[in-house]
Amino acid sequence: MPINISLPRSQRNKYVVVALALIVLIQMIAVAVSGFAARQSSIAVAEDAIARDGDTTVESILRHLDPAEQSVEVTARLLASGLVETSNPGLERYLYTQLTVMPQMTGAFVGYPDGSFVFVATEGEGFRTKRIAVGDQRTVTVEHFSESFELTSTETLVEDAYDPTIRPWYQLALESDAMAWTDPYVFFSSQQPGVTASHAVRVDGEVVAVVGVDVELSGLADFLDEISSTETGEAFVVSGETVVAAPSRYEQQISVEADNTLRLLSTAELGVPDAQPDGGASLSRMPGDNGDDLVLRKAIPADQGPNWDVVVRASEAEFTAIVAGQQRMTWFITLGGALFVLAALAILWWVSKPIKNLEQAASSDPLTALANRREIARRGKQQLADLRGHDRLAVVVLDLDGFKTLNDKFGHHRGDRALVALADTLTELTRDCDLVGRLGGDEFVVTLPVSGLDEGVASATRIINGLRLRLEAEFPDTGLGVSGGLAISDEQSNEFSVLILEADAALLAAKAESRGMLQLSERLVEAGVHLAGASVSAG
Repeated sequence: MPINISLPRSQRNKYVVVALALIVLIQMIAVAVSGFAARQSSIAVAEDAIARDGDTTVESILRHLDPAEQSVEVTARLLASGLVETSNPGLERYLYTQLTVMPQMTGAFVGYPDGSFVFVATEGEGFRTKRIAVGDQRTVTVEHFSESFELTSTETLVEDAYDPTIRPWYQLALESDAMAWTDPYVFFSSQQPGVTASHAVRVDGEVVAVVGVDVELSGLADFLDEISSTETGEAFVVSGETVVAAPSRYEQQISVEADNTLRLLSTAELGVPDAQPDGGASLSRMPGDNGDDLVLRKAIPADQGPNWDVVVRASEAEFTAIVAGQQRMTWFITLGGALFVLAALAILWWVSKPIKNLEQAASSDPLTALANRREIARRGKQQLADLRGHDRLAVVVLDLDGFKTLNDKFGHHRGDRALVALADTLTELTRDCDLVGRLGGDEFVVTLPVSGLDEGVASATRIINGLRLRLEAEFPDTGLGVSGGLAISDEQSNEFSVLILEADAALLAAKAESRGMLQLSERLVEAGVHLAGASVSAG
């Protein structure tokens, strides 16, 4: 006779309840563990995003100030070699040209030991020049010019006592053999706060002139508004305990006192941590408006720019709020028991998605969706490492001609449309193996593996011609164009950062010489690559 070992219904239900309770308990533990891990992961991503923002800010500042340093160094060399006409209007026209191709600068000038001085500055849509001549009789002449540098009026100042030799930028240049940057101060002519880069011109060890350019602090604030990858994140430029530049919403707190001294925000007012003794980067948590803020302070390399630090600050809650909300939802879902698998999969997907979005935001440009500066550097190095045989890497840096005029005349929304159109066209004109990215502003880069110099030049020319046709079709009668600089790797130059600098220098030369051109890097020209005088027309 068989033995009946089945359990009573009440006992079976008891075991089912216990089993379900154990399942729910295990689910709750799993959710708690996964939620904690997800939060820790989101915090790690937040710290990485802050570090990337710090690197991006440093690179952006250096890129913002680099044209000013290049202008000063080139002008100093030309003056030392006697290759610049110093009489009026030769020197004035040369300085005007520097201002037109480098919008970061608002003034360019040359001071002499005897007190002579030549100064060119932007003035509304036009320009203003000032020349102090010291001889038998001291004369001060101010001239006003249109946007195309056509003279509109002239005046002679009688009571002007300006002496360049006692200005901070002049004294700093005398004390240094390299580029000198002043602390923030109020410009004598414009009465706007800014900094000056200067360099002494020496001939046979004797100072014969000092070259300088002005960079207003308001220009630094413009790109600080777009630095952070989070909604409430912000970036600052600081010098010691003084905030050199802040996002535009802090601009009203920058003022000029009655004695003409400049009052800037202090790091204490912003709750910014002190600099590290070793000048390195520091990441800290500080109380904020919504919980703790992640605050990064990172020094600009001493040999690459002013003695400044960058500070990036963002709310930690922005990175963790999504995860916390989804974890609470998971607790309710787990009460269903039977939906454990589906709920777990949903939670894993929902938790991982915002983290991936954060990683994506940290590596792409928000307007064009192209690779940002950080991603360009990473992928460019990888492209060089992946080259095979005798292949080379062509680096093309592109810049819109007439972009500032387009923004001023038609508004920034039209400028954004132009940037998006340029990005879309670049994507269409390139291959999957090519890298397309936005360096910042209206400057883009394309890197292409090529078989040699001829293919590199041909590809770059094809890209510029394609961009020109697209811009002429979509933005007629705006004067919008594109210029480019090309560098190609070889055995002597296989560092991606060097190739970017070479292509950027070629771009500056192209814009200074004739817009709408592709200019080869100086190294390619020296190596004997000659096409239309080392420049390839995109027209």
